[in-house]
Amino acid sequence: MNGVSILWLGDPERAEFRRAREVLEALGQVRHAPSADEAAAAMADGQWTPDVIVVAQTYPGQFAPTALDGLRCRAPLARVVALLGSWCEGELRSGRPAPGVIRLYWHQGPARCQRQLRRILEDRESTWDLPVTATEEERLLAAAKTPWPRRQGLVAIATRCVEMEAVLAAVCRECGYASVWLREPQAARVEGAAAAIFDAADGGQEELEQIRRLSAALAPAPLVALTDFPRIDDVARFRAAGAAAVLAKPLHVDDLVWELECEAASGPESPIPIPTPAAKPAADPSARARASL
Repeated sequence: MNGVSILWLGDPERAEFRRAREVLEALGQVRHAPSADEAAAAMADGQWTPDVIVVAQTYPGQFAPTALDGLRCRAPLARVVALLGSWCEGELRSGRPAPGVIRLYWHQGPARCQRQLRRILEDRESTWDLPVTATEEERLLAAAKTPWPRRQGLVAIATRCVEMEAVLAAVCRECGYASVWLREPQAARVEGAAAAIFDAADGGQEELEQIRRLSAALAPAPLVALTDFPRIDDVARFRAAGAAAVLAKPLHVDDLVWELECEAASGPESPIPIPTPAAKPAADPSARARASL
């Protein structure tokens, strides 16, 4: 497959969607449509049908479920992915989310879109290929069939929470990494680290300064920051302080593993390669169900 055909429904210039859009444009052929009517018109003559429909939703109710159903009728095999802005975080509790869509928050979009699109390009199983009735739990179980990459090296874990250190260290061991616990990041003396994980509590100035010192001390090793419910300005502050990637808590372990693999292997500024088709791997007999942290 020479790139994935993608329909982007919504505003492509919104800041919180920018990095996800860059991933899509690197790995696929993207056509933009500000409204559902324009999206339907793009497919009206039957000459173009997207493989993926990305609904960039800024606020709850921006796109009616009936409008999305109309797009599904024109592209019944397309995966429909809702890329959700910060205002949509409470939609599952108080709104009426569209049924049958893959839901990703804007800060989850870059890693998950890249991971799943690369699997589609490589003709490998993707959780995006599950039926539209699949739940998030079923996607997690399907993802457990994919073995994590095996790496070598040392990961520095900066956290003041004993339980979080235990979980992160277990993830590192599962991927082949050794780990060291930095209870006080400002006192770190670690050489040759492959990556670092910084578990932020409040994202205040003290923690940002700790990230600056830690990322400088461990350079060129990338630092992945974990924080609660990030906003676009929070991500900008973490990245300005030296974080190569920012993940939200609670997090999916697969997202952290993916960031460690990509950042440690190539660095934060490397371009996203367009993968070539690869043989489908054999099922991993030790597949395990992964829970969200």
